[in-house]
Amino acid sequence: MIKKENRTNVDLITRYTDQPAKMPDQTREKIEKHWNNSPIQLYAIADLDAMMQLTLQWVALGEKTLAIVSVDDQGCESIRNIHLAMIESLVESPGLSNTTLTLLGAPGDPPLAVIRYTQRQRRAMENIKFLIEHRIEGHDIDQAEEPDELYSKAVTSSIRKAQASVAVNKLAVVWRLVAYLKPYKGRLAFGMGSMVLLTLVSLLPAYLTGYLIDNIIRPFQTGSLTYSSAMHTAWFIIGALVLTYLVRVFSMWIRLRSMSVLGELVAMDLRRNLYEHMQGLSLNFFSSKQTGSLISRVSSDSDRLWEFIAFGVVEVIWALIMLVGLGTVLISMDWQLGLILTLPIPLFIWSFFVHGSQMQRMFLRAWRKWSAVTEVLSDTIPGIRVVKAFNQENREKKRFNDRNVSVVDEFNGIHAVWTKFWPLIIAAVHILTVLVWVFALPRVLDNGSALTIGTFVSFLLYMGMYLQPIETIGMMARMLNRATSSAHRIFEVLDTKPEIIDQKEPIKLEPVQGRVTFENVTFAYDGIRQIIKDISFDIKPGEMIGFIGPSGAGKTTLTNLIVRFYNASSGRILIDGVDIRNLDTGHFRHQVGMVLQDPHLFHGTILENIRYSKPDANINDVVEAAQVANAHDFICKMAHGYDTIIGERGQTLSGGERQRISIARAILPNPRILILDEATSSVDSETEIKIQQALDRLIKGRTVFAIAHRLSTLRKATRLLVIEDGRVTEQGTHDELINKSEGTFRKLYQMQQQLHDSYVV
Repeated sequence: MIKKENRTNVDLITRYTDQPAKMPDQTREKIEKHWNNSPIQLYAIADLDAMMQLTLQWVALGEKTLAIVSVDDQGCESIRNIHLAMIESLVESPGLSNTTLTLLGAPGDPPLAVIRYTQRQRRAMENIKFLIEHRIEGHDIDQAEEPDELYSKAVTSSIRKAQASVAVNKLAVVWRLVAYLKPYKGRLAFGMGSMVLLTLVSLLPAYLTGYLIDNIIRPFQTGSLTYSSAMHTAWFIIGALVLTYLVRVFSMWIRLRSMSVLGELVAMDLRRNLYEHMQGLSLNFFSSKQTGSLISRVSSDSDRLWEFIAFGVVEVIWALIMLVGLGTVLISMDWQLGLILTLPIPLFIWSFFVHGSQMQRMFLRAWRKWSAVTEVLSDTIPGIRVVKAFNQENREKKRFNDRNVSVVDEFNGIHAVWTKFWPLIIAAVHILTVLVWVFALPRVLDNGSALTIGTFVSFLLYMGMYLQPIETIGMMARMLNRATSSAHRIFEVLDTKPEIIDQKEPIKLEPVQGRVTFENVTFAYDGIRQIIKDISFDIKPGEMIGFIGPSGAGKTTLTNLIVRFYNASSGRILIDGVDIRNLDTGHFRHQVGMVLQDPHLFHGTILENIRYSKPDANINDVVEAAQVANAHDFICKMAHGYDTIIGERGQTLSGGERQRISIARAILPNPRILILDEATSSVDSETEIKIQQALDRLIKGRTVFAIAHRLSTLRKATRLLVIEDGRVTEQGTHDELINKSEGTFRKLYQMQQQLHDSYVV
């Protein structure tokens, strides 16, 4: 429910939240009037105020000034101007639901401005951020398009930032891709050698043809060469042509085979590096990225790079070598005709570059829209039960079709630009061909000319070969744009630094004793809104601690900090007296067992899912863990027992069965610290009692953190910590807290008792 005092402001920004939004003309005129009629070049919406409530602020960027226009509840505007020359640095603080952008001036001075916005406005604001950073680096900001057009592109994706970074660093991206060829130098050299051989043998047929005409056919026609002599030499030339063609076909097969395999190997390395790097990234990264986008980067983008690496790099090198070699041959044969073909080449290459820049922008948009299609699949397929439960099949069909059509429209736009450009290049090539005939024909018909028919025929054949590398470079320019767009998306992930990083020589606790200490710990997911506020407690080894409190109080966040899914914003977390940031994270987590409220099971057998926490466990250990979790009996009743295949996310099992398999998985490695986040929430009362009895045995000698809304399940906890609004408000044993008058725990307990009694009645 929106508070009354905020409703006007919410209504005010509603008009601008359906992207793209257009700045009102009167607002634009007002800003430009402040700037002495200097035009706005880019604008975006900052929709959060200092209290993190919805508001409306226009952020407008000009050639020398940044304006922040605040709109109050009555629609009145106030403008604050900041000279870009005053901005020395920017600090971006991304969060799960919002981002804060701080503009800093001279060191020690207060911030020039603090701009807050939701994720909905993030992409538009990123483009303004990029242009400001561009200005800080000493580059001028040029107005290339109308503000509304810029804004429209900005809000659909952070294209302008990606475009600029890729356009400026396109060569760097290519070299970075080429670096992946280093482990396969031998295969690359073999492929390049076959390419050189192919180039050399490709030059011979045209020369042999001209030689055959001038030195055999014409002398025979004039009577200066006998039939037998002519045929003897001719058969020798034809044999040389046959051998040349055979060598050419063989070298082409070697090149295609070698480079295809090489491309697959490099694509495999890219996928492996990308996936391995993603495994090391923190949860914040995955919370801010859609699954479909990440899947498309690992699959589709890496596949596009295979095409470029397998053929693009080598084809471009081959085309350049051919251009240089053929240009030299053509000029040496006839410098006048040779210059007709070689002089326009720089113009062709320049046109490829200009056209490529335009295609680069279009490919970036297209790949992002392709990711949007994948995102629909990654949303609906795992959640197909929800789709069917609410009869939303038609809605999902429409959502997919809308995005599918959007992708087709984007690629059709690419094809439209490409199919307009390429015929013009071919037309220019044909013009060159006609010019060669125009200048050559009079000389060929002149018997006194040095340009013989054989030389001219060879020249024509070489000219046909000369046009092929031009076409190749043009096609490769398109492939390069596709590749660099995909490479940018892949390198964006590879360049993301994980927040959880071990020290060079981390400490390994052998084994973990289980003492957990929080010292004035504060934590915020987004760097702004604190979820944990200055919490301190000391848990001794073997204690069972119950976290109690309302939803959103920070209970699960505490357990996430204990296993170092996130780093505390301030304060320290100690494990056995050692700062958790100094530990070997993987080694430590191996000694922690977690049972989550929403258990995630993988597609595979029950045995594989239980063994996931300890892949080398023998079957006896697995059965013992299943018995402790009270899962053995229902597993044995299945047709294939522990070898039963369960669907993705365990959809073929009931909620209670999934939870019990999750418990078995958690306790299989014999963890020293056990975290139970609503571990019995999905089981019936009878099963809960059995699991609780098993857990009572399991708890001995371990430190246990349990989150439970059923307070009765925490009776045997050593201590209970009541968490409210990120703080520990009460702590003590179950009996101590139940006897505390006006205590939060007592109120919660009484409410549950009343609810239970009402059901019994």
